[in-house]
Amino acid sequence: MTTKKILYTIFFCMISIICQAQVKELAIFRRFTISSNDGSKTICYADNIKISPNSDKTYVWYESNQLHQTMGGYSGKLLNGQFTHYFSNKNLSDQGLYVKGLKQGVWRHWYANGNLKSESQWMANIEEGPFVRYDEQGNWIQRGYLKEGKLHGSIENKTSDVISYQYFDMGKEISKEAFQNNNIFRKTGKLIGDQINKWFKKKENQPEPITP
Repeated sequence: MTTKKILYTIFFCMISIICQAQVKELAIFRRFTISSNDGSKTICYADNIKISPNSDKTYVWYESNQLHQTMGGYSGKLLNGQFTHYFSNKNLSDQGLYVKGLKQGVWRHWYANGNLKSESQWMANIEEGPFVRYDEQGNWIQRGYLKEGKLHGSIENKTSDVISYQYFDMGKEISKEAFQNNNIFRKTGKLIGDQINKWFKKKENQPEPITP
């Protein structure tokens, strides 16, 4: 190999190393760790994103090693990426995704003993879609559907292995007859059940937590 080719090879290797270092550095600058006096810890990602805030949305943003919430605006780095909060015993407390300052996708919450407390779907900071709630032993106690953060449709409740049903229309409880006569509920019921069943069957596919 000629001296010229060797120099070119060294040059491109150096460029590659520098680029990789810059990518890692950018990831580090986006990641923030916030420790509280009670021993709990939050790890989140935030970016300097420019958006036109909606007046009816509450945005979560980072500034001066603190998280802030503001309706209709922000003044700092918007949370944008995975969010993880830990109890003081290092067990997971909350985990989900922020997109431009708003909750998005599946969010999960845990008890301090490590058992799941709840899981639900979020769309642009609105709890919308299937949800499941659990007791401290990890047994499901309520599941169904939320619309704009309110109980909607058929809601299953379980107490001592006995399952009962309640029926809601945007948070207002209705009769079983009213529920059965509503075509919208009938059409969405199977989709809700399918999504909840996927959660129960795919627990092993939960996202890996960030190491605190």
